[in-house]
Amino acid sequence: MQIGGLGVNGTATFDGTSQIQKSAKKTVKNAITDGFVKQIQTLAQEDAQKGIYMDKGFSQLRRARMEQYVSPDRAGPMAKVNSVMNTLEKEQERIKVYLERLFGDYSAEIKGDSTFRTAEVYSPEGELIASYSGFYGQWTTHQTKAELHFISETDMIYLQAFREARAEMNAVVQGQIPADTAAVDIWA
Repeated sequence: MQIGGLGVNGTATFDGTSQIQKSAKKTVKNAITDGFVKQIQTLAQEDAQKGIYMDKGFSQLRRARMEQYVSPDRAGPMAKVNSVMNTLEKEQERIKVYLERLFGDYSAEIKGDSTFRTAEVYSPEGELIASYSGFYGQWTTHQTKAELHFISETDMIYLQAFREARAEMNAVVQGQIPADTAAVDIWA
């Protein structure tokens, strides 16, 4: 059953770019502020000093920022679907009406019978954000295009800052300061 929202078929394209992709780029652009870039660069420099690429501080910073500004609310819809699946056997028809009112912008698809159920939860944009398997009895979260784009962008910011810091360190060790530290590639 498809309840509310766009589901998987709501990814209409305009000029070859889907609304999800446009929304993802805008979300990531808004999340990666100048201040956040400076934080990433500082961590990359600190990690370069320690000789550790992408130490846990960067991952924690990125995850916290992504959860705050990029990731959709998964916990709420997943909890709602859990509740629905637990009572589905007893009140199938009443729950259908309940789900239509419950989800608002999110949507869910629940399949199966009393012995095995699966569920999928979709963001307001129509992206699959979580799925449930009755076989394993657990949820799996699925990264959105915005989350994947955010991770890619922050990886590149970090990599550039790390390389620059390592190049500066190498230049100091060799007793010289390179003219363009961004062009020095110590990973080659």
